[in-house]
Amino acid sequence: MSEEEADAERELADAVEELRAADQRVAEALRAYLARDPVTGRPVHGRIGRAAQLTGWGEQRVKETAAPALAARRRARRKESGA
Repeated sequence: MSEEEADAERELADAVEELRAADQRVAEALRAYLARDPVTGRPVHGRIGRAAQLTGWGEQRVKETAAPALAARRRARRKESGA
């Protein structure tokens, strides 16, 4: 591997690491933004759709990012049904 290729590979690895860190920050911000109302205990109306608009993600990805257990349940259900 040439020095130029090694530099390009390091740059890619660094960019991937930064992207993962940014993804974690977005997930933390989503969890805070989508937190349930402390008085009623219910989700704040309209926040999932607004979060999807702000992130450019679909509503399902927003929900699964904010609640990883939801994603795990959906994957398990798909696996059970053979889909």
